[in-house]
Amino acid sequence: MNKTRMVAARTFFARMNEGRGPGSWLTEDQLVKACEEFFLANDYSSLEHGVAFAGHHNFVSPLVGSSELETIATVMRPRIDRFDMAFFGSLESILFDVIDNHDRASLALVTDSLSYFPMVRIEEVSVALENLMGEGLYLLFLNGRSAHALYDDFKQLSAPVPVPSD
Repeated sequence: MNKTRMVAARTFFARMNEGRGPGSWLTEDQLVKACEEFFLANDYSSLEHGVAFAGHHNFVSPLVGSSELETIATVMRPRIDRFDMAFFGSLESILFDVIDNHDRASLALVTDSLSYFPMVRIEEVSVALENLMGEGLYLLFLNGRSAHALYDDFKQLSAPVPVPSD
C-alpha cells in the first residue's frame, strides 16, 4: 500500500541536497539531461531541443516538453543565489511572450535544487519569483539524481511536501 506523509519543505530540500557541497552546482548540460528525465517520467513524451519562440524577445528554449495537454518551454539557470535584475527582467519578457503567443504553452525556470534556500531567503529573489509565478511561471528544481520538485504557486515553496512512506 502506497502511503504518503508530509515533510517540511526545508527538510525535503535538505534531503534532496544531501551530500552536495557548495561546489557541486549542476551545469546547464546536467540540468537539460535531468529535465529530460523529468519530462519523460511525467508523460511529456515529445521532447525538442533548441526550440525558437517568437515574440517581443525572440527566445530559444534549450528543451521543450509536450504532452497532449500542454507544452512547457524551459529556461535553464543552474545557480540562483543572488538577485539579478537583468535575468529576472528577461525572464518576465520571455514568460509573457511564451504564454501570450503560443497556444497551451507555459514556461518553466529550471534550476539546481541548491537554489531553493537562496530563493526563499533572499527577499528580492523571492518577490521576483512570486510575481512571475503569479503570472504563470513554473519552477522546477533538480538535483541530478532523479529527484525533482515542480511548483506552480510560490506559496507552495514553504508548504509541507507529500512524500511516499517507506
